[in-house]
Amino acid sequence: MAKPLAPQPDAASAQLEHPRRTIRLRGSVERADVASVCARASADLAGCPAGDVSCDVEGVEDPALPVVEVLARLALIGRRNRHRMRLEHASPAILELLRLCGLADVLTEDAPD
Repeated sequence: MAKPLAPQPDAASAQLEHPRRTIRLRGSVERADVASVCARASADLAGCPAGDVSCDVEGVEDPALPVVEVLARLALIGRRNRHRMRLEHASPAILELLRLCGLADVLTEDAPD
C-alpha cells in the first residue's frame, strides 16, 4: 500500500534523513507552509522506530512564529510516535522565540560541537 503524500510546501521544506534521523528545516517558513511541513514530517516519523530525532534549523531564514508552530507540532508528533525531538543549530532568535512562547523545554537543544 502506497504511503499518502503530503503536499510540498512552497517556501520551506522538512525532510527526514533516516540514517541520522534528522529533520531539516530550511528557507523562510510562512504560515501557509506549517500544515504541509508537519504532514510530511509526520508521515516520515510514523515509519521510524522510537528514539531521538534531530531537528536541524540551521537553514531557517527570518525565524518567526510559524517556525515556532512547526517546532511545537513536530515535538508533539514526535511524542506521539515515541520520539524525542532534539533541536540542532538553533539561532539565538529561534531560541528566544521558543522562550517567549513558553516552549523552551519542548525541544532539547543539542550542545554545539
